[in-house]
Formats: sequence, C-alpha cells, structure tokens
Amino acid sequence: MENNNSVREYYENSFNENEREGRETLEFSRSKSIISRYLSAPNMNIADVGGATGAYSYWLAKMGHHVHLLDLAKNHVEIAMQKGQDTGVTLASYKCADARELPYESESMDMVLLMGALYHFRDKESRLKCLTEASRVLKKRGILITTIMNRYNYLISSLKYKHLIEGMGIEPIEKALTTGIIDNTEYTRLPLSYGYIPGEIVLDMNDVGFTDVNLIAVEGIANALGNNQLPEDKNEAERLLRCIELVESAPELMGVSRNIIAVGRK
Repeated sequence: MENNNSVREYYENSFNENEREGRETLEFSRSKSIISRYLSAPNMNIADVGGATGAYSYWLAKMGHHVHLLDLAKNHVEIAMQKGQDTGVTLASYKCADARELPYESESMDMVLLMGALYHFRDKESRLKCLTEASRVLKKRGILITTIMNRYNYLISSLKYKHLIEGMGIEPIEKALTTGIIDNTEYTRLPLSYGYIPGEIVLDMNDVGFTDVNLIAVEGIANALGNNQLPEDKNEAERLLRCIELVESAPELMGVSRNIIAVGRK
C-alpha cells in the first residue's frame, strides 16, 4: 500500500489542525449541518476516522453518541484525549491507526465519518482500501459520510488568489486537472493530496458496495466568492447558508465547491 509517513509527519510537526475549525467556519458549519441529517437514532456508534483532534467527535459525543476517534497522527489523538479531560466529555475510544486498517470489529458501527482521510491517498488502491474498511465496520444499512477535495478547486483557488497562479504558472494546474495531483508548494504543502472529480467518488463507493450515494457541496457557490469563513453578521451568515443549501446537490454547480461530501449506505 501507499506509504503515508509524510502525512503523519506533516500533521505531527508542521500543521496545527486543532486551530482549523476556528479558521474555516463555513466548512465546519456546513459539514455539521449535513451530518446532522443522518443522525437517525440516539446513542449511535460512530467511527470518526481521520478525526484529527476531535472537532466532529466531541460535537457528536455531546449529543449522546458513542464516538470512536481514530487518527494517523499521535499528537492529534493526544490533544483529543486532553480535550476530554478538560471538558469532562469522553469518547468511546481513542486510536492512533491507519484508515486502511481499522481496529474495529466488523459490523460494529452505525456511521463512519471520513472527513479528510481520502485527501491523502493518491493511489486508487489505497482509496478503495479505505472505503472497503469503512464498509467492513459498518452495520448493514449503516451510513458512510466522506469528504473529498474537489479537483476543480485547484483552478478556482488559483484564480481567486492570484499569488498562486503567479507563483507556479499554468502547468501544475493542468496536471492537477488531469491527474488530481498537485506537487507545487506554491499551492499547497499538504502531502499526498488528491482531488476527486465529483462523480469519481460515486464510482469508487459503488465499487466497494455502497448504494444510494448522494453528493452534497459543502461550500458550494460560496467558494467562488469568499474565503471559507462565515460572515460575522448573523443574518448575513444565515442567508449565505440558505443560498448554498438551495443548490447544494445541483450537478451543474458541484464542481464549484471546495469540498464535497458523499453519503452512501452499506
């Protein structure tokens, strides 16, 4: 399988994932809203795979769900455990492990979240292995919710933030649009990053047995306008969220979003 040591090292030594929820408020608000639609029962068993420091895990645990946090980076798990001690909210388990080899029993989870794991598998075999493991641990009719990076966002971001395209030129963007891979550090230091074509994730999920796959744009049309933050004005923020929601599943606009959530049932 693809070696992902560079991903572990990046999050342990170079990037503060714990602060991202406060910066990217639009993504987290929209993702929580989408996840909420599939919380079909109280006290669900939920695996938050690649859950970092627990932004989604603790939100769900506070609702009474039994949440199992797993992340590749040891420091993420340690920070998440400290959060539990500080807040008095504890998760069902904390694991440092690879998303392709989940340490959970088969058919033990009602829901699996992959809110970032697929960002870091360039190799198709690894992506399918990750999805297969999610399917294995889900109960029959369980729900998978996974976030993918939209490949077309490479182009959109380069046009929004002119220093990117001025720094790296057109060639890396052409490569990214063709392959989903961008290696230019002018654009991102994110290791092993992979951008999906929206319909590609549907095919991958179907290949491992998921059905009724639904695509939902996270930032949607707001990605072409802003910086992934909700407006500070409450009324303006509510209006923006409602406008995104109106066209969140329009196929014609799916490629505009920075991130896309795919939801499938086992």
